[in-house]
Amino acid sequence: MTRTLQLERPQLLTERVCERIRDAIIDGDLKLGEQVSEAQLAQRMGVSKTPVREALLRLKGEGLVEIHPQRGTYVFRLGPEQVARLCRFRAMVETAALREAMAERPGSLARQLALRVGDMKKAERAGDLKALARIDMDFHWQILSHCSNPYLRAGYEVIRSQLIALRHRTPLADAVDSHQVLVDAVAKGDVETACALLTEHVLDNESRYQTACGVD
Repeated sequence: MTRTLQLERPQLLTERVCERIRDAIIDGDLKLGEQVSEAQLAQRMGVSKTPVREALLRLKGEGLVEIHPQRGTYVFRLGPEQVARLCRFRAMVETAALREAMAERPGSLARQLALRVGDMKKAERAGDLKALARIDMDFHWQILSHCSNPYLRAGYEVIRSQLIALRHRTPLADAVDSHQVLVDAVAKGDVETACALLTEHVLDNESRYQTACGVD
């Protein structure tokens, strides 16, 4: 019993440190491309460097930091071609998931997407941009979660953290309208229209993400 607890405590600390650093990147407290120091992060959080080092390795796996031997660790920042590839990959994964979700669970998908649009309206009226970005992410995750293909979800997880960080740095224009038309197509069972709207919506984000990365 004691041995088990001793193994879990460092793991839980690493998870908390990882969450704190992840939130700092997503919220913009750590800038894209900014160099981060294990020692400084450890001092700010009141922990040793070991959990910080382990947390940064996890965040590297999420695509949120880049670790360069002899040069240091940096918050991720994408170049123009990387942003374009990210958006194309996202469009491919999401539209494939949408096709499967509409074939497997169309009613539940339409209801859940409609609920998220309702939440978007409330956040938009309140001027809560952080909530709007969070709801937008959840809207798109509903498409993946209603799809039974685990490989599509795994593919999306590869880029999910970067998407969250980029969304929090750029305002969403016409968020409600662009999502409502997609919900309408899903509710009607119009797969081709829904996929076309989703592809257009995803690719339209490219310029926003370029701006967030400072490559406009």
